[in-house]
Amino acid sequence: MTNDKFRMRFTFGNGIRRNQEGADGPKDRRQLLKYAVFYLVVAAILFVTNQAAKNPVAGRNQSQSPSNLHIDLSVTRKLEPNRLGSNATGGGTHVVRFRLTNQGNQPIFYPVSADTNRPMGQLLYRIAPGSDWRLLSAPELFASTPAQVSIRGHIAWVEMPPGGWADGEYEDPGSPAGEHAYELDLKFAADGNVSPLLSGAYSVNGN
Repeated sequence: MTNDKFRMRFTFGNGIRRNQEGADGPKDRRQLLKYAVFYLVVAAILFVTNQAAKNPVAGRNQSQSPSNLHIDLSVTRKLEPNRLGSNATGGGTHVVRFRLTNQGNQPIFYPVSADTNRPMGQLLYRIAPGSDWRLLSAPELFASTPAQVSIRGHIAWVEMPPGGWADGEYEDPGSPAGEHAYELDLKFAADGNVSPLLSGAYSVNGN
């Protein structure tokens, strides 16, 4: 009789213990799941940070926007004497002064020739608005303008800090007729890739 009572008590107590363990199980699993999610998030943050540290140039390129870079132009018609020696205008030559400005928060690099610190670019034209831009060939450019890049010799890259600017000037022969623009090759890092920046278009005629 005593043994039966003892066996009943033992069975009853063991049943309570199993019920308690079953009640605590889901709580433990939820807690472990929270820990797992936390560690996964920390690991993802560390991975992204490590990748950005390995490639800082890419981060700088993404932070710099083309809208922060500008080529502002001032176009005037050049007066030249005609063959008879009068002061009439001849040809359609224009003198174009430009300013490259960096309004971003990262430095940029622009090319200069060996004998000048003015930005070197190239003259483009298109026959009608919306058509493709084409490079004006070297014979069509005036060789007396040092800012032209029709003759590509040794090129140095000059750093322009945020808020900086650089002025330049070139002659536009005024032909072919249509729209012309000036393009500069820029870098966002000294060893980075070249990105072209195009100025606004201006109209010329073939007279």
